Amino acid sequence: MNAAIPIFLGPSSLITSLGEGLDVNLNAVKESRTGIRCIDDTRFFKEPKFLAHIDDAQLKAWQQKHQTDSRFDALMLECVSQFKKVSSVDLSSSDVLVILSTTKGNIELLEQPEHQAKTLLSYSAELLRTNLQNPHPVLIVSNACISGISAALVAKRYLQAQLYKHVLVVGCDVLTEFVVSGFNSFHALANSPCQPFDKDRSGVSLGEACACLLFSTEALSEITLSGGAISNDANHISGPSKTGEELAWCIQQAMSEAQVEPNEIGCISAHGTATPYNDEMESKAFEISGLSEAPVFSLKANFGHTLGAAGVMELSLAAASLKQQVILPSAGFHNLGVSGHMTVSENLTQKEYKHVVKTGSGFGGCNASVVLSRVD
Repeated sequence: MNAAIPIFLGPSSLITSLGEGLDVNLNAVKESRTGIRCIDDTRFFKEPKFLAHIDDAQLKAWQQKHQTDSRFDALMLECVSQFKKVSSVDLSSSDVLVILSTTKGNIELLEQPEHQAKTLLSYSAELLRTNLQNPHPVLIVSNACISGISAALVAKRYLQAQLYKHVLVVGCDVLTEFVVSGFNSFHALANSPCQPFDKDRSGVSLGEACACLLFSTEALSEITLSGGAISNDANHISGPSKTGEELAWCIQQAMSEAQVEPNEIGCISAHGTATPYNDEMESKAFEISGLSEAPVFSLKANFGHTLGAAGVMELSLAAASLKQQVILPSAGFHNLGVSGHMTVSENLTQKEYKHVVKTGSGFGGCNASVVLSRVD
């Protein structure tokens, strides 16, 4: 692997509860808008829950368009279709690898015996490969809530090994009864739109989304993935570390690879799920890493926690904000409610900076961090 080869972030496409396209979603975040609503739908849970839900009529139209039986496959294929319109790279080329980042895929089909084969992640991966007419098997990264960031780092390693010229990462997950019930069983769901890092936060709001992001050895933009690291402390099946040391190690390793000091980090795009334990752990990790003064924002109050899509979508938006030299606001935040010293971004800010840290954490004690850098 040639670590000296720079890895550039290329075009992206997004579909979320706030709309379609990178610019639409970036503008929504700038305005602190949220797609989280109180949803009373027994497909997702027996009682109303605060969720970020993509319009049903639109999803059904995409199911018909792409001739699929599931909301997940329809969303994935539509996002890829939109990506083709903003990218000039031939995705059918042998120079391109495709990675699918997801935590649950078509799990909503489990109770339908006639669709059992379609619940396998390999089914959706092959559907994606066929749609793109790509010659390589689609690689699947399913690593809890750090799946999207993990997929980005896998892309980086393949590119620096000079096995491909481009890697397309597709992150996708949808709301299902299985997912909502699982988080509800942990008493982790918020009773209002989530408020990351706020003292009145009551838990996470779940969402659904798909994001496509291209990584390349060609200078497709001025943004590079300059460093990254993954750790797994095996702290608990669902709870994060109490100390934040493991995520801090990831952040420090990512900054070391990127050859940047803590005072050079312009802002942090945090995991920020608004659960009591995640936000507390992240605040400690930022302090240990010397990043207490760097403005921090979370996008979970805008889109909900979109699981396997989260890392890909949040990297896309972090890269866009770095391009535009803005620091995004952390919606839902009013008063700091964590013990670690940190600086939460309350308003949209114009600022010159060259580096942003993106963090993620997930079940099983997994942690990940990357540094995005702006180059001349």
